[in-house]
This record gives sequence, C-alpha cells and structure tokens, in this order.
Amino acid sequence: MMTPSWKVFIAIGIAISIRPLVTTLIWLKHAPADDFIGKIPLLSTEDLMTHVKGKNALLIGGTRGVGMGTALALYRAGAHVTIVGRSDHSGAKAIASIQQLSPSTPTSTPGTINFVQGDIGTICTTMKLIEQLSASPKSYDFAVVSAATFPDWTKPLQNDDGLDKSFAIAVVGRFLVYRNAHLFMNRHARIVNVLAAGEKLPIDLFDREIASGERDVTGLFEAMITFAIGNEIMMDGLYTHDDHFASKYYFTMVSTHPGLLKTDLHRGQGFLFDMLETAMVSIAGTTEEEVGVLQSSILVSKQLHLNGLSFVDSFGYGRVHDVKTKSFIEENSSWLWKMLSKLEKSSAKCSAV
Repeated sequence: MMTPSWKVFIAIGIAISIRPLVTTLIWLKHAPADDFIGKIPLLSTEDLMTHVKGKNALLIGGTRGVGMGTALALYRAGAHVTIVGRSDHSGAKAIASIQQLSPSTPTSTPGTINFVQGDIGTICTTMKLIEQLSASPKSYDFAVVSAATFPDWTKPLQNDDGLDKSFAIAVVGRFLVYRNAHLFMNRHARIVNVLAAGEKLPIDLFDREIASGERDVTGLFEAMITFAIGNEIMMDGLYTHDDHFASKYYFTMVSTHPGLLKTDLHRGQGFLFDMLETAMVSIAGTTEEEVGVLQSSILVSKQLHLNGLSFVDSFGYGRVHDVKTKSFIEENSSWLWKMLSKLEKSSAKCSAV
C-alpha cells in the first residue's frame, strides 16, 4: 500500500484552512444596485485636477495601501495633501515614494504633501489627532479615512480602552473623527470611509460581545465581519441618530470597499492564509496606484448623494443595503450608538492626562 505523499497532506491542510475563507467569499455577494449612483467612471489626472487642484486633502492612514494610493492620485492632480500615520519613519517613506512617482510634466504639476503623526487606535490618541488637526489654520475640502489593522485571533490585542484594536480603529476611532470633522473640515467637505461597503455581508457573524470588548475574537472571519458591520452601523447612525451632524454640517460621505489590493497589509495571518492571499492578489488584485485612482474618482463624483451617505463597491458601482441587512442595522443601531456615545463622553479624561 502506497503511503500518501507530503503533497497530499499539504493539500488537505490547505483545503481545511481555506474552507471558511471560501465560504465567506461566496457570501460576499454584491448588494442591490443604487441606480442613482450607477457606475462611477475613472478620472484621468487631468480630469481629477479640475476638482482638486489647490484644495486641501486629508488622508488618515495615508502611508500604506489604499490611503497611500489615493494620496498619490490627489497629489499628482495638484492637491495639497496631508497624510496621517503612526510613525515619522513611515510618513517620510510614503512622501518620498509619492514624490518619486509624481514628476512634473508640461501639463501637470504636483501639489504639496506633508505628514502629521497620529493614531486612531485609542480614544485619547484619536482626540489628540483631532486637536492637532483643529489647531492648524488649514481647513480640509476632502478626507479619506482608510486606517485599519488586521484582527489577530491567535493573540487578541486590546487597546487601553479595553476594546479589540481592530474594532477600535475601524469603528470607534472613525466615529470620533467624523463626529468632530466640523472642527477641521470645510462645511461642504467630502469624506470617503474605506472599509467594506457595497457587499452583502454575512451579518449572522456580527458579535456584540466582540464589539464591546467583552469577548476576545476567536476567528478571523467573525472578527472581520463584526468590524465591517459595526462600521456600517456607525456610518448609518451619523445620519439617523445625530441630528446635529446631519443638519448643520453638509458633508457628502461615501463608504467604499478597498478591493483586493496588492499590499503586504494582510501578512502575518499564518502560512496558509498568507500563501492563499498572495495567490488571490496575484490573479485578481489591483495595485495601490490603481485603487487610488478609483477612490479619488469616487471622492469627487457628482453621482453621490449630496449632503448624505452613499455606498460604493470595489468596482465603482453604487450599492444600497438589502432588506435583511437594513433591518439588521436598524436593530443594532441604537445599541451601538449608545456604546459609542458613552465612549465619546469618556474622552473627557484624555485632557486631564
């Protein structure tokens, strides 16, 4: 009897490991189309320039991935770009790369670019960043928030607020930034929230205990879905629970999907996952530069719901929540908003530290 080769064992291991991922990808069907938005066309640098040249753009999470790609597109089009990241080293590296990739031409002159050190991983660091941005004489016309970190279910990491760090950045930090955006954004500014919009997410994986920090994550996919759904509930709450936000500040907001990006941001999730992710990205992934053009095109599009919230998928198509997802968001919205409001009130302790 022939003994199975090591290749068979590896194949079995991969099949077992990727089954949750394959199942999740099958669930991630596109939500119904938003016919008002339709398909947002990609803009050339020259076309983008007519919208952003000489204007101020803020990229929170702009040193890598989607943020850096979008910063590159806006900088090339003549915007005055401010990128926010956690370390001076990553900021300097990102600026050098963006400038190197953006030479002046007879028809196109890049804008300016600078770096602000900041982190939205805890309540206090987020409030510190907001204070920095508010103290600047610069007022922003555009903002793209793509800061995020991959959940780690093998050694869950809670922040100083007792929350999983991934959830803290994806939901709590962004919530505080948007609630205080009037302090550093122009009244009719446009804001892109990059996370996981436009998909028909498996909402049954949403876990309130994980969101509130009462339970550590035990699996990658329940964590990712909890953070993605939590973000969409929070975004919806800005317009349904916050009358001050909706009536006084006329921000046009759009939540988008990052797409399958050629980046190293997803590394470190285990050998098999890393190998699978590398294969998938090499086949169907887009570059940071390409996704930056898409996000920038969405940012300035006239097809968005003005002074409201839009959802756009990774292909540039407008989406609306299906009936089941919409009902689920409504059921959980008050609960999450109360939790976020309580956390916001606790930010008073930051100024005393």
